[in-house]
Amino acid sequence: MDDFDKIELTDEIKVKLREKQAEIVRIMEALDGLEKTKDWKVLKELLFAPSLEAIERQMRNEVLAPKIDIEKLYRLQGEWAWARQYTDLPAFIKTLKTQLEGIKNKLK
Repeated sequence: MDDFDKIELTDEIKVKLREKQAEIVRIMEALDGLEKTKDWKVLKELLFAPSLEAIERQMRNEVLAPKIDIEKLYRLQGEWAWARQYTDLPAFIKTLKTQLEGIKNKLK
């Protein structure tokens, strides 16, 4: 259940949902086009993949530490989620499609 299940769908909320729907579609189209470019492959290989590996290494080190710093681990988890979405665009697009489907269902 998400936040929209708890509120009445007024005309104003429907307009906001349609705006969000259009925004998600534009993002998906842009990501789909971006993923096919040579430049994106270079950025992924040289920037995002190494960043993801470094974050994963830091997470492993933190988990294996004698005393775990929970705040640091939570921060690393957030960084990991961010880096992962940019190294795995198809999974990110799938997440966006799920959001889009949720919005469509709300507007029915």
